[in-house]
Amino acid sequence: MTDDRRLHNELLREVREAAAANAALPGELELTARLGCTRQQLRNALAELERQGILRRRQGAATTVDHVGLRMSVRLEDQFEHTVLLSRMGYQAGVEILESGVVPLPAHIAALLDVEAGHPALRSVKRWRADGEPAMLASGYLLLPDDSPRELDASVFTAVGQAWGESLVWEVATPGAAALAGADADLLGRPEGTPVLTFELIGVSVSGRRLFYAFEHHLPEVVRYSFVRSVRPPWDAI
Repeated sequence: MTDDRRLHNELLREVREAAAANAALPGELELTARLGCTRQQLRNALAELERQGILRRRQGAATTVDHVGLRMSVRLEDQFEHTVLLSRMGYQAGVEILESGVVPLPAHIAALLDVEAGHPALRSVKRWRADGEPAMLASGYLLLPDDSPRELDASVFTAVGQAWGESLVWEVATPGAAALAGADADLLGRPEGTPVLTFELIGVSVSGRRLFYAFEHHLPEVVRYSFVRSVRPPWDAI
């Protein structure tokens, strides 16, 4: 990780903590001491977050967090690898493959992907970590052609290209909520009954094939999502 990226991530951690406390950021002298950087490096990093709409800065006044701008940094309609998403939020991100193997596709998932039950699929269970702590858990199925290579990349976006020679271009993402139970609670290191955000995902390729299914659990204290809805005229109709 470059020094600029490290500083960006650590400053974002300060921003998240300030937002949670509904407080201003510490002054430049305190921040440079905490982050181990020069004042010019800090000012460059602050200016970047200001350009992104996350910070508000005025000469002679404390630097404050724009809560709406911070929420906009993680958009529900944007798709990123989860390691990239967590890194953008300032976490040190990692992913683990807990299970992986070829299985016949269960009937209820085959119906969603518009194929026959029993079609061969690569099933995987992945866990993402943020600063070393569990943050997200996903179980997924990637359809496999008969001539699929034996080894596929951990990223579903790359793996689809390796298996099918085309890319995923969009997803149907259905959000929900659930209470953790059983193995899912153990894998996320939370007590049973902990509320989590869920996503049911169906990945569609360039040719229109439905090639991927996943069900994910996201811990809301680690990452929350926003999306933008446009208001159609006439605006006085409400």
